[in-house]
Amino acid sequence: MLLYEVKGSMAMDRLQTLVFSFYREDPLIEVALVPLLKCKMSRSWGSIRVECLDVKHLEEVCDLLDYLRKPFSELGIGRAIVLRVPGSTQRIFPMKSSTISDLLS
Repeated sequence: MLLYEVKGSMAMDRLQTLVFSFYREDPLIEVALVPLLKCKMSRSWGSIRVECLDVKHLEEVCDLLDYLRKPFSELGIGRAIVLRVPGSTQRIFPMKSSTISDLLS
């Protein structure tokens, strides 16, 4: 599949790998997640930081927020997702951690 060729040619960080692995059974979601390959993701002070290339790219990634929240909240990683463009804008989106009862339903 073309997506695997794209992923193979770019080094994904651990958080990107986590997100793509979480959705590995759904090729349509994997294709939708392609804009994340251009991001730099890191964890800092309870936040998942996602550095975007520019404001347009930030808007593309913002549309993927639900796909980002699910794996991070289910694993209890981070309390917020911070989308940012270096030297420009930043958006903070809180996450709720999944509880055991959420995972069983």
